[in-house]
Amino acid sequence: MSLISKIGIEGLSRLFDSIGNAIDLNVTTEAERIELRLEAERLRTELAEQILKAEMDMMSRRASIIESEAKGESWLQRSWRPITALTFLCLIVLHHLGLLDIAITDQMWDLLQVMIGGYVISRGIEKAAPAVARAASPSTRTE
Repeated sequence: MSLISKIGIEGLSRLFDSIGNAIDLNVTTEAERIELRLEAERLRTELAEQILKAEMDMMSRRASIIESEAKGESWLQRSWRPITALTFLCLIVLHHLGLLDIAITDQMWDLLQVMIGGYVISRGIEKAAPAVARAASPSTRTE
């Protein structure tokens, strides 16, 4: 589960809105009120940037792991994630069709989302990497 989904953007917004309301209720001068509200907004922006950076780092690490496994020498190393993802997907489909009486847990959904998300991210990186490399190469840049 991602950091953003655990904390919740709405939860953070409500927290900072509460801080703003507390400032409005407890600060008497307009100059102090504006200064404190600006500081709270700066903190909100900084926190959002840190959360997004952490999410991007985590996605990048997941994609690199999946990419490494996909390039592995062993058939099992290359195939265990797709086999596992397809197994969970089949279990979920069979459950929803009423053909299988098992409990679909949140962990099963999370695992399936991570696996599918990892493949989408790694495939996107794989397709975009040559274009990025060409754009970054000194021979193709005009200065």
